[in-house]
Amino acid sequence: MPTVNYADAYQQAVQEAFYDGHLYSQNLWNSPSNSIIKFDGAKHIKVPRLSIEEGRKNRTRRTITSIAANYSNDWDSYELTNERYWDTLVDPSDVDESNMVISMANVTRQFNLQQKMPEKDRYMFSKLFIEKTNAADGDIYTDTIDEKNILELFDQMMVNFDEQRIPSDNRFLYVTPKINSMLKRADAINRQLVITDVANIHRNVYSLDDVKIVVVPSDLMQTSFDFEVGSKLEDAAKQIDMMLIYNGVQIAPEKYSFVGFDAPSAQNSGNYLYYEQSYDDVLLLKTKTRGIAFVTSDKAPKA
Repeated sequence: MPTVNYADAYQQAVQEAFYDGHLYSQNLWNSPSNSIIKFDGAKHIKVPRLSIEEGRKNRTRRTITSIAANYSNDWDSYELTNERYWDTLVDPSDVDESNMVISMANVTRQFNLQQKMPEKDRYMFSKLFIEKTNAADGDIYTDTIDEKNILELFDQMMVNFDEQRIPSDNRFLYVTPKINSMLKRADAINRQLVITDVANIHRNVYSLDDVKIVVVPSDLMQTSFDFEVGSKLEDAAKQIDMMLIYNGVQIAPEKYSFVGFDAPSAQNSGNYLYYEQSYDDVLLLKTKTRGIAFVTSDKAPKA
């Protein structure tokens, strides 16, 4: 008679790696600008753009001016290019023999944690970099960062935002864990200098408190990935060390065109079937490309 391993037979919880269960780029996918999107078909969207043609003019008394419309209402068109799907079969026997570990609910949950969420983070950051590169309007830095220059570089990006009249609120700074640690050390040194050497302040333009800092694992924040199946790292990609963004310069439309779950049937060879397909994309608004800045570097060589 075979030995029964009761630890295996009664195991109902799934052993998992470390996941926090949310997107690091959640705020960016929920862009405030998503509200202005109008779908024009399955994967085409239109975004309205209102422009004022001319400003105020000098007035001459006792003169009738010619009156005409002084604005234009146009639409910028975008196409969602990221069309994805995922499916799986689950054999009812596997559900029973695994004591419900291999259930459709657990399988789809693990798919979201291990595959979909990292992919969406990677797509967000890499696509924003591509969009910014295509805009060709600067604000992509390749400086070697250390504790001596990191705050000056942060200041420069913030000042550039001010010059473009970008509101001071709703600015987010996305950094890798390494850069976040460097920022903390540099900021601590800076605060100490301000307190102890008031007569000779080396830096007192911006505080890191002016932005919301989001720490993102370095493998999720790179300039490109291989999205053929899931998302895989590319050797040629650069590391995104910092990304400063005014949340709303981007739109992140998502549209599920089909989600379905079928019970076991002859057509499915007696298996449960799950299938989903969707369109999504990340696009910079054509009038707001100056509201994002990057600092990139070569990735550390593999050990």
